Amino acid sequence: MTLLKKIFQSQDARSKTVAKNVFFSLFIKIANILINFLTIPLVLSFLNTTQYGIWLTLTAVLGWFSLFDLGFGNGLRNHLTISISKNNDIESKIYVSTTYAALSVIFGILIIIFLLINPFIDWTLVFNAPAKMSRDLNNAVLIAICLLFVQFVLRLINTVLLSVQRSAMADFINSLVQLLILGGIFFLKTTKNNSLTAIAIVYSITPIIVFLLISFILFVKRYKFLTPSIKFVRVSYAKNLLQIGLNFFIIQIAALVLYASDNFIIAQLFAPADVTVYNISFKYFSIINILFTIIMVPFWSMTTHSFAAGDYSWIKKTVKKLVFIWGILAICCMVQAAVANPLYKLWTNNKVLVPLNLTIVMCVYVITTNWGAIFSNFLNGVGKVRVQLYLSIGGMIINIPMAVFFVRYCHAGIIGIPLATIITMIIANIFSSIQYKKIISATATGIWNK
Repeated sequence: MTLLKKIFQSQDARSKTVAKNVFFSLFIKIANILINFLTIPLVLSFLNTTQYGIWLTLTAVLGWFSLFDLGFGNGLRNHLTISISKNNDIESKIYVSTTYAALSVIFGILIIIFLLINPFIDWTLVFNAPAKMSRDLNNAVLIAICLLFVQFVLRLINTVLLSVQRSAMADFINSLVQLLILGGIFFLKTTKNNSLTAIAIVYSITPIIVFLLISFILFVKRYKFLTPSIKFVRVSYAKNLLQIGLNFFIIQIAALVLYASDNFIIAQLFAPADVTVYNISFKYFSIINILFTIIMVPFWSMTTHSFAAGDYSWIKKTVKKLVFIWGILAICCMVQAAVANPLYKLWTNNKVLVPLNLTIVMCVYVITTNWGAIFSNFLNGVGKVRVQLYLSIGGMIINIPMAVFFVRYCHAGIIGIPLATIITMIIANIFSSIQYKKIISATATGIWNK
């Protein structure tokens, strides 16, 4: 208890807000992991392996649709945080209203386009599913995609919460969604409804209901000054949101290609079984990434707020703390690597053998990723992302050829793939840290200040 009091009472207001969000988010994330742990075997208990495989593939495809917001969400996060820090309620309301309107138009158009082309798509061919599943699969895809587009608009409430320094509440909402989905799946099992359509309904309607209720409660009561209204929609503000939002949009695409291409490359250059080996090592070290992500989430909006207020000293102190935490977690990561082999055997029941060199490279991969997150988080918060944009595009272009070069010509084996990503990240991290120092010392000019 004494330690908790020191965390929450002995710091400045911003640091205390961050500490509280991190503290509560940690417990919420643990609860979320447990919920997901219970959800998977529950779904598997009444769906056959073919159905479950198709559902996993469908959800993976749906994840790519999140990019269609064109960066409006991240643009809102930065602009709204600045407006709130200046106590400009009118401008804050305009940004919220304009973002809701813009995304409603974008995803409304996408729903219409999808409804027009959907009848001409044979989803059994797309997902390589048995012909007898045609009707069930078509209905599931129709429901999942259309309602997902609706979710993207309603999910803006989480962006609003991040802007007002309530990241823990945003995490709570996401966990509440997962908990209710778990309850819905349990209901399907008790009623013996094992169709993909039923699963799609549970996964799609649940978040819509939760986001609607939470939005109504927060906008009517606590954040009434931010309630979206058609009267406050401004096209000129949409341009402001897009100006930085499109940069975030391109960076997100580059990151997806950079980080999501590894499994594809492994499957092409090696055997499918090697994908399992790679993912076992990646998931083994992912706990460090999860912990650091929890810590990092509140700092984006806090950095935006502090930068707008000219409080550079708080940013410097915070970055030093983050570097210290990064060092502790890096040591933990190395300890993980040292004891990895027996834990791999215990975890996989001695079915998967992970080479030592892959374990070491994956350890370096995680440490490098977390180091870069400190400076990219700062740059995202202050909206200076031009250098990061160019580096992301460059990384996206060279990563796959470099991985192929390491595997085929340097005979590096499977470690050549994460090694290529590490080199790409190190280059980006060096430039990001240089840009941070220039901005924080007020010496950034030209591209360094964009």
